Amino acid sequence: MQTNRRSRVQAPAPLLIVCSLIGLLVLSPLVYLFIRAFEGGGFAETVSAIFGTDTLVYGLRSLGLAAVVAVASVSLSIMLACFTLADDLPFRRLCTILAVCPLAVPCYVGAAVYIGVFSPGGLLGGVTASLGLSPGWFSGFWASAFVLTMFVYPLAYLPIRAGLRRVDRSPYEAARMLGRSRLMAIRFGVLPQLRSSIVSGGLLVGLYALGEFGAVSLLRCNTFTRVIYIQYESAFDRTGAAVSSLALVGLIALVLLLGRWMRGTSYQDRGGRGVSPLKWNIGHWRWGAFLVCLCLVVLAIVIPLLSLFSWWGRGSGSIDASSGLVDPLVNSLFLALMAGVIVVVLSIPIALLATRYPSRLSGMIDRMSHIGFGLPGLVIGLSLVFVALRLVPAMYQSWFILILGYCVLFLALAIGPVRAGFEQASRTVDEAARTLGAGWWRRFRCLLLPVVRPGLFGAFLLVFISTSKELPCTLLLSPAGTHTLSTRVWQYTDEAMYAEASLPALALIFLSGVLVAILTWREELLEKS
Repeated sequence: MQTNRRSRVQAPAPLLIVCSLIGLLVLSPLVYLFIRAFEGGGFAETVSAIFGTDTLVYGLRSLGLAAVVAVASVSLSIMLACFTLADDLPFRRLCTILAVCPLAVPCYVGAAVYIGVFSPGGLLGGVTASLGLSPGWFSGFWASAFVLTMFVYPLAYLPIRAGLRRVDRSPYEAARMLGRSRLMAIRFGVLPQLRSSIVSGGLLVGLYALGEFGAVSLLRCNTFTRVIYIQYESAFDRTGAAVSSLALVGLIALVLLLGRWMRGTSYQDRGGRGVSPLKWNIGHWRWGAFLVCLCLVVLAIVIPLLSLFSWWGRGSGSIDASSGLVDPLVNSLFLALMAGVIVVVLSIPIALLATRYPSRLSGMIDRMSHIGFGLPGLVIGLSLVFVALRLVPAMYQSWFILILGYCVLFLALAIGPVRAGFEQASRTVDEAARTLGAGWWRRFRCLLLPVVRPGLFGAFLLVFISTSKELPCTLLLSPAGTHTLSTRVWQYTDEAMYAEASLPALALIFLSGVLVAILTWREELLEKS
């Protein structure tokens, strides 16, 4: 009872005020969407538009795309995790790193690459012509599903691989001893332990597919995000865009509820020394598994890089490196650095409140801070455009409002690693320091910060990578006449200027690739420890 009273100690008032303001900041775009949608068209008209035929068509297409990409990514991730964790896979460490590298390629860059690859003058243009496929055949729903799966599956691969490493072999061996076949033993002894990781990975991929804008726009697949952008950019229909955004928010809520239901009462693995990790070999199929990994590397890494270098070689003499690369690179680095630092700083009080002062209020603030990550960048950008134009017009298309959008989008991404660091810090030492009269700032600086520092670094890397690749929010909120690497790639590829797009795309992939490699290396060290 004494320990419970200590864990329920009241949070300092300044910490509660700061966390409440951060939660309201994340919640403000969603609130304004409701205000704008119902204010512009009235309650009856707005409800009618949300449940209209067009909305139903776009919603089914968006849900279908998210479902296909999630199922394909989870299936591919389970196979790759089984391969890369096998003891006898050739070049296992290299395959593990390369399996995560597609995360460095933005989906809109991958879509532009494959459009160019299958064009008449592209790398595989002759093959498609010999098969009788007309120019422009690589577009629409299934092309979008292929591109998204190729470059998004690492979001599912990372948690599934981590979950597979923690699988206890005892249920599997017990099932085998009871006469179950190997397949049935895996079904009843292994998959229940992976259920949470599989659902979490599939949920991340599904949410990403629902919010993806660049790839589906280039491939002419009319999902909600593309329709919202067209409504705002072409017709400048703010009310219609807000109504469509609300419908998309409803789809996201539906997916989140579905994920919670699918996770259910998942198997809780036994922590501590009692867990015996599952070990296995591929045997005679090890070189076949290596070839599968190699084919995936070719599709997701080699072909994009070869295509981009080919485009660069064709137009290297006509490309202006200053406007095409240097200025966007400087802008991308500046924005990613600022967003990374600010988001990590904002995540510290939220994580501290949730771990050190658990209560209903802290839980509500923690859930509020995750809303922004569930919303697509297009919706966040559109909401902040409305807020800026209505309240402070001078902030419209400024660096401040753009970084604010990044904070709303990626705050939840940083809270996870920071919260894990706080959970590892000893509460007993903190309580002893409090008893001796140490203030909260001194306890945080001397006791908590050294423990949580690795989590802060991981959170910064995640936010930096995500910010450097982010497109729709940057398109809507960036100052007029300025570009980042992502918006420059989008501008050129949307106008089929692939040679000009090659240099910023290569710089973006290189920048993201280095950070992904650092992140993977860090995760390997943490897994070993």
